[in-house]
Amino acid sequence: MVKRGFTLIEILFVLIIITFLIIGAFEIIGKIYKRNFMVTKTSEFEFLTQQTLDQISGMIYYRVPLSVIGYNYSVTPQYKYIGEITEDDNYTVLEWIGEAFDAKQEANLSGFIDLYASDSENKILVAKDFNKDFIKDVLKYKFNTLSSIENIIGIIFAGSFDRGEEGVLDDYENAFGWHGGGHNHVFTASAIKPSGNDSNDSNITLNEKPNRIYAKFYLADSAYAIARFGDLNKSNWNCGVSAPESDDTLLFFYNYRPWKGETFCGDGGVGDVTVLAENVKAFKVKAVNEHLELKITIKKIKDDINITVSKQKAVF
Repeated sequence: MVKRGFTLIEILFVLIIITFLIIGAFEIIGKIYKRNFMVTKTSEFEFLTQQTLDQISGMIYYRVPLSVIGYNYSVTPQYKYIGEITEDDNYTVLEWIGEAFDAKQEANLSGFIDLYASDSENKILVAKDFNKDFIKDVLKYKFNTLSSIENIIGIIFAGSFDRGEEGVLDDYENAFGWHGGGHNHVFTASAIKPSGNDSNDSNITLNEKPNRIYAKFYLADSAYAIARFGDLNKSNWNCGVSAPESDDTLLFFYNYRPWKGETFCGDGGVGDVTVLAENVKAFKVKAVNEHLELKITIKKIKDDINITVSKQKAVF
């Protein structure tokens, strides 16, 4: 019996077919990997952008409305009220003053003043349901501080429409103490004592005499800032932790008080910082009527794969 072997041409032909099959398989595997990577990362970025927006909106919801500004160390003027910023402006840092909403539990902080019992001439406010000890404990754990409540808080009147005291926008550079300005609309306390009756009220002695007092006030406990690392003056980093490696790191600064002449630690000041998100190519905020619209864009490039996700959210 004669066995016929493969000829060289047949072997080469088979090898060529196998080679094409292998190349085709690698291309298919590559496309599957690329598609899987894009789907996975897009889903991850969708969740991350939404989570970041939810975090920011939750924090900025408790803002003092007229205190919100855009800031840029490299432009003149360095900051502007958010409601007056236009598309042509370049303010890359969002800042605002927040109130001690954590202490608004039961009858510990009502945010209201007894106008009849208060004495603006002698700089004394009678705050209704103002539990100094409880508020002090809240601030102690919130900011990890042993400072007295008088050394932390600021009193900002809500005005007639809960936005802020009338006249703030007429002298905004000296309203809240932002970046070296005066704090004509933030009042500091020299002493806080029980009012002497059976209620939970407290007498707040101010350091400054208000031109007028209102029934409602914000108990300011800190200012806050959000910015990409690439939008800061990196030589001014003073946060006590290493600066981020990427310009696309979105940072959250807190525990500083402009009414005391302070700025955030990423601007050479004081306070604390935490990372909100990575790969952030853009963070924008604009005022629309009385609410804010936030927008975040996250982008990542790997080889020839480009993934970009943008989301928006309104904060009322």
